[in-house]
Amino acid sequence: MSTMSSPVSSTITPAGVTVRRGGLVDVNAVVRLLRSSSHDVDIDGDGQLDGPVDPEAARSAARMALSHVVLDQGDLWVAHDAAGELQALSVWMPGAVDGASSDLHRILERELRMPDPSQAIGPGDHVRPQLMASMAGVMDHVLLLRPRLVLFAVTVAPQADQAAVVALARAVVAPVVRGDGDVLAVALDGDRARLLRAVGFAEVAQVPLGELNNVWIGRA
Repeated sequence: MSTMSSPVSSTITPAGVTVRRGGLVDVNAVVRLLRSSSHDVDIDGDGQLDGPVDPEAARSAARMALSHVVLDQGDLWVAHDAAGELQALSVWMPGAVDGASSDLHRILERELRMPDPSQAIGPGDHVRPQLMASMAGVMDHVLLLRPRLVLFAVTVAPQADQAAVVALARAVVAPVVRGDGDVLAVALDGDRARLLRAVGFAEVAQVPLGELNNVWIGRA
């Protein structure tokens, strides 16, 4: 992967903002920002957004995923201002680590005390087949391209200076992109895909998600 001319790999951090690798101390703030800025989509075209059945269970699952998978096998980067307020973040999952998905499922099953955590943390049963088919299609591309890491979330705080949104997103993505090996990014909505393009990811595929949507996949 060449990083010499890629805008995602060479960026200037906005004034007063510190970028660092995230840790356990950041997990709760990261989950709050992820949920407050999430974009649910209408998977089956019925006019209703399809978010998690149980939002609290979804937040618990996100905390466990960050603590047990992202920090262990993936990567987390955060940007905060001088007051310590979280301004942006990037969440990277392992690209092709055998067993990562089943490890997470076992953790969720144990901690949430249910045999199938997807019943609580995902959308309703009526759209689950469409969601699972789409995720299988995404994983086909991940397995084919075998990236080092996959960017599953890049988020900028709503209160951040709108003129600095792209620069903040680049700042939390660039440290990972500068490493060896390809990285991928996925987006479930058009706004996030446009941000990823602005940051410097180039589209490699789109996977259908239900009736009206596509999961966008890009490579840095």
